[in-house]
Amino acid sequence: MFIMMMLLGFIATSSSVYAQSVSVQSAEDIEGSYTGSLTKVYMNGDKSPVSPIVTVVTSNGDGTYNFNIDAFQVGKMPGTITVDAKNIEISSANSAFTATCTNAVKLKILGFIPAKYTAYVTGSIENGKLIYTLTVNAEYSSAPFTAIVTFEGNRASDL
Repeated sequence: MFIMMMLLGFIATSSSVYAQSVSVQSAEDIEGSYTGSLTKVYMNGDKSPVSPIVTVVTSNGDGTYNFNIDAFQVGKMPGTITVDAKNIEISSANSAFTATCTNAVKLKILGFIPAKYTAYVTGSIENGKLIYTLTVNAEYSSAPFTAIVTFEGNRASDL
């Protein structure tokens, strides 16, 4: 009898520990402005980190989110880059995400019509911390290039 009580107590304790470790996020937990920096910047070679950078995450109401970064420059480049990655699915029970986002990165050089590129997005968002990497494999003026940036930031405000 004593052994049965001990086993039941152990099972109950194990169950409660497991239940406490599960994290469920709502749209309100995810949506907001995240202030941070581009900690990895690779564009035709490694570049210096860029900060401050703000990623605004908005909910579409269906479990997908949009990530937006206003125009910014890397080093002395003669133009700007804008990020508008749409429909990134983030499960409420799992903070990790991957998506391929069409026209997610816009490159505007010397005032010319901006070029838009598809980006592969992978990352996580949990406890107010957003980390994601954008990878673009494309061409500009018939020259192939790969660009990779990693954003790391903390939630600064609700929307």
